[in-house]
Formats: sequence, C-alpha cells, structure tokens
Amino acid sequence: MKHFLLGTVFGATAGLVFSCMKDSNGNRPGKPLKDEFEAIKHETQRFNSALQKAKKASQELNEQMPTAERTISDINDSIEHYSDHIHPIVNRIEKKSDKLNQDLENIVPDANSQDTKN
Repeated sequence: MKHFLLGTVFGATAGLVFSCMKDSNGNRPGKPLKDEFEAIKHETQRFNSALQKAKKASQELNEQMPTAERTISDINDSIEHYSDHIHPIVNRIEKKSDKLNQDLENIVPDANSQDTKN
C-alpha cells in the first residue's frame, strides 16, 4: 500500500509538471490531445446518430415487410391466374398454326409440280 501511494503521488506530480511545460511554439503538450479528444467525441456523436438512423430504418423495414410479402404473393397469384387464363388460348393458336403449316406444305408442293409442267 505504501508503494502504491508513493507511485500515485509521483505520477500526479509528474503529470502536473508535464502539463505545465510548453513546446517551442508555446503550446502545451495537452493541446493536441484535447483536439484529438474533441475529434473523437465528434465522431462518436456522428456514429451514434448514424446508428440511430440505421435502427429506425430497420424498424421501418420490419414494419413494411408483411405488406411487401403480401404484395409479392398477390402478384404471384395474378400471374398464375393470367397463365391459367391464356394457356387454352395459346394451345388453340398452336393448333391453328400447325394446321396452317400443314395446309401450306400441301399447297407448296402443288405449286412446285405446276412449275415443272410448264
């Protein structure tokens, strides 16, 4: 305990002497540390502000998530309904297209055979 008190007194004395000293420009050694401390304090405030904004954005996102999921589900249902609705129409168009292709194939050979007769 005796050495601890002696070290504390010696450290406080050295700190006091060091803080009273000035450099060649007349500035005390604690001034740059004070500036650094102020900068760190300012950055900490900015960080806390950004953190609060991030938390608020996260809350808003969580609140909007059910609405977005419901909207996506509604869109998927609409696409499925539309697909079911147009599927028979597409099938009919494909059948008509196949029939037209067959009819054209039947007409084209006839035209080729008439060209060879002339």
